[in-house]
Amino acid sequence: MSDSKLIGISIADMATDPSDTIRQCPYVQAFLKANTQQVDSTNNVSTHNDLNDWLDNQDVMFKLHMSLRTLQTLRSNGTLPYSRIRNKIYYRRKDVERLLNDNYSKKGGHQ
Repeated sequence: MSDSKLIGISIADMATDPSDTIRQCPYVQAFLKANTQQVDSTNNVSTHNDLNDWLDNQDVMFKLHMSLRTLQTLRSNGTLPYSRIRNKIYYRRKDVERLLNDNYSKKGGHQ
Protein backbone atom coordinates (compact mmCIF):
# COMPACT_ATOMS: atom_id res chain seq x y z
CA MET A 1 0.00 0.00 0.00
CA SER A 2 1.47 3.34 -0.98
CA ASP A 3 1.82 6.26 1.45
CA SER A 4 -0.85 8.22 -0.42
CA LYS A 5 -3.37 5.43 0.22
CA LEU A 6 -2.55 5.34 3.94
CA ILE A 7 -3.56 8.95 4.51
CA GLY A 8 -6.82 9.04 6.45
CA ILE A 9 -6.74 5.35 7.39
CA SER A 10 -6.37 4.50 11.06
CA ILE A 11 -5.00 1.30 12.51
CA ALA A 12 -8.53 0.41 13.59
CA ASP A 13 -9.73 0.84 9.99
CA MET A 14 -6.95 -1.35 8.65
CA ALA A 15 -7.55 -3.98 11.31
CA THR A 16 -11.25 -4.48 10.59
CA ASP A 17 -10.54 -7.18 8.01
CA PRO A 18 -9.57 -10.33 9.95
CA SER A 19 -7.86 -11.80 6.86
CA ASP A 20 -5.62 -8.73 6.55
CA THR A 21 -1.97 -9.45 7.26
CA ILE A 22 -1.69 -6.29 9.35
CA ARG A 23 -3.60 -8.08 12.14
CA GLN A 24 -0.66 -10.47 12.46
CA CYS A 25 1.65 -7.66 13.58
CA PRO A 26 2.24 -7.86 17.37
CA TYR A 27 1.95 -4.07 17.68
CA VAL A 28 -1.45 -4.06 15.99
CA GLN A 29 -2.58 -6.98 18.18
CA ALA A 30 -1.51 -5.04 21.29
CA PHE A 31 -3.38 -1.96 20.03
CA LEU A 32 -6.52 -3.99 19.35
CA LYS A 33 -6.38 -5.58 22.78
CA ALA A 34 -5.96 -2.20 24.50
CA ASN A 35 -8.65 -0.46 22.41
CA THR A 36 -11.28 -3.16 21.99
CA GLN A 37 -14.25 -0.87 22.66
CA GLN A 38 -13.03 1.76 20.17
CA VAL A 39 -12.41 -0.86 17.48
CA ASP A 40 -15.78 -2.52 18.17
CA SER A 41 -17.59 0.80 17.79
CA THR A 42 -15.86 1.48 14.46
CA ASN A 43 -16.97 -1.98 13.35
CA ASN A 44 -20.54 -1.18 14.49
CA VAL A 45 -20.50 -4.08 16.93
CA SER A 46 -22.80 -3.42 19.86
CA THR A 47 -20.97 -3.38 23.17
CA HIS A 48 -22.52 -3.97 26.55
CA ASN A 49 -22.52 -1.36 29.28
CA ASP A 50 -18.86 -1.33 30.21
CA LEU A 51 -17.59 -0.73 33.73
CA ASN A 52 -15.45 2.04 32.24
CA ASP A 53 -18.71 3.96 31.79
CA TRP A 54 -18.91 4.40 35.58
CA LEU A 55 -17.02 6.89 37.77
CA ASP A 56 -16.71 6.91 41.55
CA ASN A 57 -16.74 9.95 43.87
CA GLN A 58 -12.99 10.45 43.61
CA ASP A 59 -13.07 10.39 39.80
CA VAL A 60 -15.87 12.96 39.58
CA MET A 61 -14.39 15.23 42.27
CA PHE A 62 -11.01 15.18 40.51
CA LYS A 63 -12.37 15.70 36.98
CA LEU A 64 -14.80 18.48 37.95
CA HIS A 65 -12.59 20.06 40.65
CA MET A 66 -15.36 19.98 43.24
CA SER A 67 -15.62 18.99 46.88
CA LEU A 68 -17.32 15.93 48.28
CA ARG A 69 -19.96 18.20 49.81
CA THR A 70 -20.79 19.76 46.44
CA LEU A 71 -21.09 16.30 44.92
CA GLN A 72 -23.37 15.25 47.79
CA THR A 73 -25.57 18.29 47.10
CA LEU A 74 -25.85 17.35 43.41
CA ARG A 75 -26.96 13.85 44.45
CA SER A 76 -29.38 15.09 47.14
CA ASN A 77 -31.21 17.55 44.91
CA GLY A 78 -31.46 15.03 42.05
CA THR A 79 -29.15 16.94 39.71
CA LEU A 80 -26.75 14.02 39.33
CA PRO A 81 -28.12 10.44 39.34
CA TYR A 82 -26.03 7.80 41.06
CA SER A 83 -25.81 4.16 42.04
CA ARG A 84 -24.85 3.01 45.53
CA ILE A 85 -23.35 -0.36 46.39
CA ARG A 86 -22.93 -0.55 50.15
CA ASN A 87 -21.11 2.71 50.94
CA LYS A 88 -19.55 3.18 47.51
CA ILE A 89 -21.22 5.63 45.10
CA TYR A 90 -20.90 5.50 41.31
CA TYR A 91 -21.99 7.86 38.53
CA ARG A 92 -22.52 7.17 34.86
CA ARG A 93 -20.03 9.05 32.71
CA LYS A 94 -22.86 10.18 30.41
CA ASP A 95 -24.76 11.69 33.39
CA VAL A 96 -21.69 13.73 34.38
CA GLU A 97 -21.26 14.85 30.77
CA ARG A 98 -24.97 15.76 30.61
CA LEU A 99 -24.58 17.85 33.76
CA LEU A 100 -21.73 19.76 32.13
CA ASN A 101 -23.62 20.20 28.85
CA ASP A 102 -26.82 21.33 30.60
CA ASN A 103 -24.89 24.03 32.44
CA TYR A 104 -22.81 25.17 29.47
CA SER A 105 -22.98 28.89 28.78
CA LYS A 106 -21.32 30.91 26.06
CA LYS A 107 -21.80 34.09 28.10
CA GLY A 108 -18.76 35.63 29.71
CA GLY A 109 -18.55 36.29 33.44
CA HIS A 110 -20.38 34.68 36.35
CA GLN A 111 -24.08 33.97 36.54
